[in-house]
Amino acid sequence: MQMLFDELMALEDGKPVPMPLQMDFLERGRACCRDGGRRGLFQAPCGAGKTVVASEQTRRALALGKTVLHFAPLRKLVDQMIGMLRRFGIQASPIMAGRQTWSSNVYCASRDTLLAMLKDGAALPPADLLIQDEAHVAAWEVQNYYLQRHPDSYWSGYTATPVHPDGSSLAPPWQALVSMAPTSTMVELGRLVPVKLFDPDAVGRRRRKGDKTKPVGDPVAHWKKYAPDMPSVVFAATIADSKAIVERYCAAGVTAEHIDAFTPEDDREAVFERSRTGVTKIVSNVGVLIMGVDLPWIVCVQILRGCGSLVLFYQAIGRAMRAYEGKTHAIILDHSGATHEYWRPNGDFVWSLSDADANKRVNKPPKDRKPVTCLGCGLIFTGGPACPECGRVLPMKRRKSLLDGIKPGDGVLTEFTGEQNGHVQRDVWRRLFERCYRIACARGATMGMASAMFSRDAKMPPWQADLPFKLPNYGEWKTPARDWRLT
Repeated sequence: MQMLFDELMALEDGKPVPMPLQMDFLERGRACCRDGGRRGLFQAPCGAGKTVVASEQTRRALALGKTVLHFAPLRKLVDQMIGMLRRFGIQASPIMAGRQTWSSNVYCASRDTLLAMLKDGAALPPADLLIQDEAHVAAWEVQNYYLQRHPDSYWSGYTATPVHPDGSSLAPPWQALVSMAPTSTMVELGRLVPVKLFDPDAVGRRRRKGDKTKPVGDPVAHWKKYAPDMPSVVFAATIADSKAIVERYCAAGVTAEHIDAFTPEDDREAVFERSRTGVTKIVSNVGVLIMGVDLPWIVCVQILRGCGSLVLFYQAIGRAMRAYEGKTHAIILDHSGATHEYWRPNGDFVWSLSDADANKRVNKPPKDRKPVTCLGCGLIFTGGPACPECGRVLPMKRRKSLLDGIKPGDGVLTEFTGEQNGHVQRDVWRRLFERCYRIACARGATMGMASAMFSRDAKMPPWQADLPFKLPNYGEWKTPARDWRLT
């Protein structure tokens, strides 16, 4: 059973003590500064405790007599940072628009507040150390101000995905990157839970690049199949889509609610509370849950939008990976097919200060470790031929034709004659038709589709292949393959 994050956090005199993994993370980041760099990125998976590390970094800076400025893209993240600093015994002063005097040693501000101050021509607080949460969406105007006015300041940026949302590199201004332990290690330590990813259409189709790619599959049917009654978050493409998805869930008897950027904060918190208590099963949104939220009870994430962004994919699945009491694993229903483009075994992605395309190329898994989809249960997995969920053994790598490579004079088939050769050939036809039948079942297609696939590869219709199965009559080929018993 997984435990709550706070239950795992060591305390000393009532104050949090970072775990060894986090201390090592911080020390390696400080080493970058000792080597001459001033602006270092700290990358760690969602839920790994980046706020704890940033608070410990602040405590050490204060011990050296330094001033520290924290800023984040959302007001809620600012409040979370102030709360964690308080647990470390550090009193931080929030910055409000119009403030002119700077008498504290630690300040916390939202990105929008600092942007508004710059727009009004106001000076921003001087700081020896700038700590930027969600550094991949930090405001360039604020960064440029400190580069010009305070070039000797040290920067620390915290993020799970060290590339811009559009995929471009964060360097410059960032000079170095330090990563915490990989996701698999965080799972072993109980800080995160393992992930089960499902391709709801059960065919493992690869998505075309671009956000305009439409998702596939029935969201309600697949949620009921893979994650029934589990607290879930849906990522939709537009507000209209999100509301339509909520209506579909409600019509099916599943409690669902919609939130977006225009939902008042109090109403949003009320929705989260209903999700936590199980009153609401589905929370559908349009990008507002990508960052700045801590919903550890969420078990399932459903991606119902085109997902052409590495940042969006990793931030989305991170919503369900946080440890929580009773949670054994997270479930991702990927209707976009992004898993086949971005996912690595165990989610252990190795980051660099490059753009998203370069990071994806470096992390491209070998051919024998590429994600594949089980045609039986829809689980996406890597490695061996047997599905870890249902045990089904996947067929060999799909070829243009199952019969490619069988040539006269090649292989044991040509060593047989007469009845023996005919027996082996019929076995080839049998296995080919069984495979076509399974594919038709997985796609929800008819027996006619199975016949068409067989005829393409065998160069003959199935009724001429002396198959040991009962085949449909003329009017029965329109029967769904799932409804036809292959005997």
